[in-house]
Amino acid sequence: MRRNEFLAKLGIGAALVCTGNLLQACGKSDGNTNPDDGNQDPKPVNFTLNITIDLPTVGSSKTKQDIIVVRTASALVASSFVALEAVCPHEQGSIFYNVNKANLECSLHSSRYNLDGTVINGPVNSSGNTRTLKLYYISVEGNVITVTDKV
Repeated sequence: MRRNEFLAKLGIGAALVCTGNLLQACGKSDGNTNPDDGNQDPKPVNFTLNITIDLPTVGSSKTKQDIIVVRTASALVASSFVALEAVCPHEQGSIFYNVNKANLECSLHSSRYNLDGTVINGPVNSSGNTRTLKLYYISVEGNVITVTDKV
């Protein structure tokens, strides 16, 4: 076998090995998945907040685990709070609660959302659109609010 034949065959074999390893590596997941990509379930949501400290008054809000919790009424019951995703679906801007307008807004392109997550208006001065924000489940026991993604 001549040297150029040997190198050509070695090159093809090495290319196949490298390609196989590359494809295998591309298929592995690090556990950080987008909830909308369909590959895996997102990390489960389950956290608590102290109402007195974190949400002391009507109109106060707190963001934790990319979820914004807003206090909408004074009673210590689940219906006095709302929890929605805090990352804008358009281009992943931060969602904040606008107390004066009683709605949620994106810090990047000013998309606005009702407290039930529905879209008031999409991105301003930007291409693309947005979607309804995901709602999370809330339970209240005493002075503690628990937010989960399942009932």
